[in-house]
Amino acid sequence: MLARKQTSIKVDPVAWSEVKEIFKAYNLSVSDAINIFLNKVRLEKGMPFEIKLPQQNKLNYIEILRKRKLKVKNDIDIDKIMNEMNNGLS
Repeated sequence: MLARKQTSIKVDPVAWSEVKEIFKAYNLSVSDAINIFLNKVRLEKGMPFEIKLPQQNKLNYIEILRKRKLKVKNDIDIDKIMNEMNNGLS
């Protein structure tokens, strides 16, 4: 077996803490789950689930963020947006 590659990723802290408990029920670490995901992508030669863009007529996320007083510029900081959205969910 090849040696594992050490890496660093940025993740949503709320999602991270919630999935750790879910994976624990399966006796998996987050690292194990990420490896399962990566291998599933590799085997399917694509995402292992359907991804759709939000429909314009249903939700306009940028407008929602502007109403929350978050400044949205052309160089959007996705980490800041995700944190703002997660704060609105709690």
